[in-house]
Amino acid sequence: NLGLMLEMKQAHPESLKMAALCIATIPIILVYPFLQKYFTKGIVIGAVKG
Repeated sequence: NLGLMLEMKQAHPESLKMAALCIATIPIILVYPFLQKYFTKGIVIGAVKG
């Protein structure tokens, strides 16, 4: 029982990776709506017609 309890308290590498991914994604999601017009302008300027 004690071994199982100790194993449950340790963070697994997969959970740490997912937590880091969520923390890294949140600022992008929060900033994108405010900068969306600049992204679309850049895409339109870079487009090749014809």
